[in-house]
Amino acid sequence: MRRLLVKIGAWLAILLGLAMMLQPTAADWLTRQRNSKTAQQFAANTATAADAANTDSASQTAEESRPYPELYAAMQAYNAQIYADGQSGLTDAFAYENPPLDLTDYGYDEEVLAMLWIPRLDLELPVYLGASRENLAKGAALLGQTSMPLGGENTNTVIAAHRGYYGAEMLRNVQQIQVGDKIQLTTPWDTLIYRVAELKIIDPADISSVLIQPGRDLLTLSTCHPYTQNYQRYLVIAERDPDAAVTDKDTDLQESEATWDASPRQVTMETDGTTSIAEVEPQSITPLPQEGSTESEGSAVSNLMIWLENNALWAGFVFIAACVGVLAIWQKHREE
Repeated sequence: MRRLLVKIGAWLAILLGLAMMLQPTAADWLTRQRNSKTAQQFAANTATAADAANTDSASQTAEESRPYPELYAAMQAYNAQIYADGQSGLTDAFAYENPPLDLTDYGYDEEVLAMLWIPRLDLELPVYLGASRENLAKGAALLGQTSMPLGGENTNTVIAAHRGYYGAEMLRNVQQIQVGDKIQLTTPWDTLIYRVAELKIIDPADISSVLIQPGRDLLTLSTCHPYTQNYQRYLVIAERDPDAAVTDKDTDLQESEATWDASPRQVTMETDGTTSIAEVEPQSITPLPQEGSTESEGSAVSNLMIWLENNALWAGFVFIAACVGVLAIWQKHREE
């Protein structure tokens, strides 16, 4: 019996070691597959809604011919209101988990509000409304008390995402993004193209850098920094390029490759009331085992259930392999 237990223990140890080595790769692949399917479904739903909205286009106004016209109008009103109020409800760049609007009230039954495409990282993420732990575990999240993703003057749409999440890339390699890079946000109404204008590192409680800037049309990406330590926030601030044409992903990736700059990123650091310039190396980060396990300041709280939601297929495969191996060892032991 002791010999049997040693064999089973050895098998499980080998399997666990292989699982730990392969998990980041498997998690990233599974997440990319899921996000690709989400993007396809989002595009299909958007096309269906647009067709339905244009059934009587001859007698409709431009506003009426939009998909989900009531939701669009509500988002416009919301953007105008928070600008007029000076975003008085915003107290922390990551604190707003609750969505400012209930999308279902306006006939929008989908979870995904937009798709975020970052060619520099070859990364596509679904964008959910409200920075809840569930939304951040699935993709990116639009923070409450910041602008809805419609574009236009006096807007700043702030989107948060993890700095990697149990193997899924998310914004792990945000330090590779450089000034001038394209970032694309696709909504049910439009495809908005932005160009990176500035990179910043701030304290979590500093909200000044995510406020609306009068006259500007901004998109801000926010994630934890430094990697796995998370006591600061890394911001990518991009400004709308209204003249930019929508291009396919291959063209975007070729542009990113042609414009790659391997020199350190010049990042404005605003911490402890002082401003300085930090140089951040753009090297690719290898995922660490503790990735996603130390969240703070309102970002997602990691736990077993959230991990299983993102790794159920992988965990199931490892569990089945463990059971099959133990049964095979047991059967061979009985035959001996």
